[in-house]
Amino acid sequence: MTAQSAVRLLLIASISVALPAASKPQTAGTAKETQRVTSPYAAEQSSTISTSLGRRDLDLRAALSAQPNSPELLFAYALVLRQEGKARDSLALYTRAAGFRKPTADELRSVALDYVLLSDYDNAIHWLETAEQIDPKNNDVLYSLGRCYYSKDRFLEARKTFEQILAIDPHNLKAEENLGLVYDATNEPEKAEKALRDAAARSNTNGPDEWPFLDLGGFLLDHNRPTEAISPLRTSVSIKPACGPCHEKLGRALLATHEATGGISELEEAIRLDPENPRTHYELGRALHQAGQTERAQQEFNISQKLYASHSQE
Repeated sequence: MTAQSAVRLLLIASISVALPAASKPQTAGTAKETQRVTSPYAAEQSSTISTSLGRRDLDLRAALSAQPNSPELLFAYALVLRQEGKARDSLALYTRAAGFRKPTADELRSVALDYVLLSDYDNAIHWLETAEQIDPKNNDVLYSLGRCYYSKDRFLEARKTFEQILAIDPHNLKAEENLGLVYDATNEPEKAEKALRDAAARSNTNGPDEWPFLDLGGFLLDHNRPTEAISPLRTSVSIKPACGPCHEKLGRALLATHEATGGISELEEAIRLDPENPRTHYELGRALHQAGQTERAQQEFNISQKLYASHSQE
């Protein structure tokens, strides 16, 4: 039995929630094959550990040394461990905490997000569906569930979940944006474009969230409309200059509109930010080859091939 299986069995034993039989995944028969950029909402994780989170970690450890069986402290520390990216340690602590009291829907959502960190979407979906049983109108739970369905290409279920969120909160920007992604994945481009444009229109071009603009630009680029894609992609780069996918897609859009110098520059920046992405190396190789820089192009093709090979072995 694997460690993840053991954790799941312990949690099941400690949570007295009656569940219906698991349903089979539903996918749309017309779902298209396309390379999607995974929205960060899927992972629901922070890329850095803040100073305040480190202090919280120390404070909770000190409190637990005095009250080792406090479920509130155990659940709180499990959350901190998940936010620090320590998914296995977090799951072990959630299992221990669940031995003292039944987890809430939000706590089960956090359990699920630990499994997302481990790329175990089946277990993540299981616990999110359990959390939904507890609190059917919890939009955080529903949103994470929709994202996990989407990540597993269970588009029909993802669509229903995002629509459920919008029925509760018609102005939920993330749900509308992700509904657009679902429409795109199921070959409903007109609905997809409307949802993505609406999400981008309601987003702040000077705000913290680049994804509505990246998703709209990516949609337009994938549908052979690079000229239209450039503006939202430039906005995404402006909002988050350290976003590798933003630079990669902007580079591809510029190249498609014959702006070779700008396109190459954007792809080079994307590689600087994410040097392990084989597709970006390949795209840069193509751009360099078209620009007559055959030696550099071959170097990028070689790097791309090696990265693809290493990823296939993981």
